[in-house]
Amino acid sequence: MRSSFIFVAIVTCVVACGPSDAQESSPVEQKTGSLSPDKKWQYNCGEYASGYCYPEILKARTTDRAVDLDQELSVNGPEARDAEILWAPDSKRFGFNYSPPHAHHTRFTTVAFYQLRGDKWVALRQLPDYLLGRRSDYLPKGFNPRQCVREWDELKLREWTDANTAILYAPCHGRSSDLPAAFLLTLKFDDAGNWKIIKAHQMSEKEVAKIEKGE
Repeated sequence: MRSSFIFVAIVTCVVACGPSDAQESSPVEQKTGSLSPDKKWQYNCGEYASGYCYPEILKARTTDRAVDLDQELSVNGPEARDAEILWAPDSKRFGFNYSPPHAHHTRFTTVAFYQLRGDKWVALRQLPDYLLGRRSDYLPKGFNPRQCVREWDELKLREWTDANTAILYAPCHGRSSDLPAAFLLTLKFDDAGNWKIIKAHQMSEKEVAKIEKGE
């Protein structure tokens, strides 16, 4: 009798208790649905066919669309499943890592930033393609951008350190499987949403390996 009671209690808790609100969502859940820190906005990538989803920003707990990311950024098809949103801590900006249309023999990932003005989300100035392929003041003098192939261009938002500061991961892919170099770029925003790269940290092999493993 005692064992039957324990079994019923366990089953009841599994069905009714569910996951705790404090439990972090899985990586898949974070990619397909994510609430802003203030709980007012929600990223959703609703599946409309097997392996295909439609990325958008909604007013939380409604179907009111605030940003049509598919329409604005041309991100659709299977690659939309790999897109990812990262909210700024104050919920006034977000960065969207995605893969825009590109030639079949190339790989291209970039980030789009949006800022909330009033109750409307506005796209901010885009970062240039082939960011590491440009000679810029923020890159170290010993770095040769020609070693980065244009057929594989990757730029991703890694984290927000505060409401106005974002850290980007920018690997330099070469002809071989090794990375000739990789950088963490510090992006600073002003109140109007204008950004500037203020720092570039060239990563060690150990740092790159941790990121490539998803750590």
